[in-house]
Amino acid sequence: MTGIDLPGIGGFDVARYQREMMRAMQKEAAAVMQAPKVQQERTEEQEPATSFESFLGGAVDNVQGLQDDVRAKVRGMVLGEGVELHDVMIAAQKSDTAMSLMLEVRNKMVDAWEKLSRSVM
Repeated sequence: MTGIDLPGIGGFDVARYQREMMRAMQKEAAAVMQAPKVQQERTEEQEPATSFESFLGGAVDNVQGLQDDVRAKVRGMVLGEGVELHDVMIAAQKSDTAMSLMLEVRNKMVDAWEKLSRSVM
């Protein structure tokens, strides 16, 4: 007895590993889907999305933020407010990519739902 608590030599905690992997995947997906800092900045104190529903809601809001950013830049360029064409094109491409990603996620979810419903019947 040395007073040092060592973990037991035993089984692998699968549930803990799965929780850690899900958290890591959610963080990576949130980083990909996060909108530019035009809408709102995320602070360290805010908790990450706790459910799949809130995660998807946040992703849709981020896509909407990108589309609003494009709309504002196009308007600024047309009205001569000093917005450059390349800024508008970059914002439009970001918005298009995010929207394409959201459509692919939706398609995968619909496909998974169809497979699940076929396997139940």
